[in-house]
Amino acid sequence: MADVCRTNLLVDDFAMFSDRLNSVGLKAGDDNSMIALAAEHGTLSFVPAKNSYFFESLPCVDAVEEGYGAISFRMKAPKGASFAVELQTKDNCGESEYKSSWHYVEGFTGQTEIVVIPLKLFGGANARAIDGFSWGTWDFYDERGFVWTLSDVEFTCNPSD
Repeated sequence: MADVCRTNLLVDDFAMFSDRLNSVGLKAGDDNSMIALAAEHGTLSFVPAKNSYFFESLPCVDAVEEGYGAISFRMKAPKGASFAVELQTKDNCGESEYKSSWHYVEGFTGQTEIVVIPLKLFGGANARAIDGFSWGTWDFYDERGFVWTLSDVEFTCNPSD
C-alpha cells in the first residue's frame, strides 16, 4: 500500500545550477544547444533552439509508493506556445534502459503560470520507476528572443479527483 504523501518532493530550485546538479543531487541541464541559459534567484531563464531540451535526472522515484501524483513547475512561455514533457521510466529500478512517455503542454498566456501534469497522463509510463524527465519540442522557440523561465520543479502529492 502506498504511503500517504505529506510533502512535495523538490526536484529543482536551481540553487546548484552552476554545478549542473538539481535539488536531489543528480545531473540537470541542457544538451548545450540552448540559445541562452542561466539561473538566478531560483529561476532558470532560457531561450530554446528548435531541437534543444532541458533534463532532470532522478534517483529512480517510486511515485506510487511515495504517493506522488503529478509533476508541477512554474513556466513563463510565449503566448500560445507549446512544448512536450518527456517522462523517463524503467521496468524496475534495477534496469539500465528507460522508455519515454510524452505529454504536450499548450495554451500559455505569456505570463508565469503553474503547470501541473498528473502522472497518469503519461501513457504507458511506469510510475513505480521514474528515472528522469525533460522539456523539449518547443513551439515558438524563435519568438523574437522571448526569454522563457522555469522554477519550482516538484513531484506533488496525489491531486484530489
